[in-house]
Amino acid sequence: RILMTVGGAGAQGEIYGNIISHLLPLVRQNKVVLLINVGDHKEVWKAMTEKISGLREMAVMHFDRWPETVDYAEKALSQEVSGIHAFYHQNLYAAVYATNLLMRVCDFMITKPSELAFYPVPKLMLKRLGGHEAWGAIRTSELGDGTIECDTMERILQMLDLMLLEPEILESM
Repeated sequence: RILMTVGGAGAQGEIYGNIISHLLPLVRQNKVVLLINVGDHKEVWKAMTEKISGLREMAVMHFDRWPETVDYAEKALSQEVSGIHAFYHQNLYAAVYATNLLMRVCDFMITKPSELAFYPVPKLMLKRLGGHEAWGAIRTSELGDGTIECDTMERILQMLDLMLLEPEILESM
């Protein structure tokens, strides 16, 4: 179960699109579950579904239904889940808090090194958007619960594959 937090008004939409495209074969084989939180940026989801063939059809969309988001996160603690689940909430509080709920049911998170660098779950750190975010990636890698900042698509996909194929990496995080 991979939680993808797409914040920053979708500034990294292309990166996330490449990651999703890379993971779609594993989703289809029921080897990976994607939890995609686009926060309060519905246009990011729309752009991704326009660029990634089959994404809209494969995804269960939990859009602006807070009780449904809470229910999903609660059920996912004890039940098998599959496929792709997309989350969007117009309300900023719900948009952000959805990540707090979904964090509890993921095996690792893919995010930029913002304040999410300090969430207590293994993390694949993408390239930062702002210079101030560098320290989030540095600190999480120092603590050992996240990767270094992966600043190219090649590094991101290489680390993602390692995290999926080498259980020792996630176990050590």
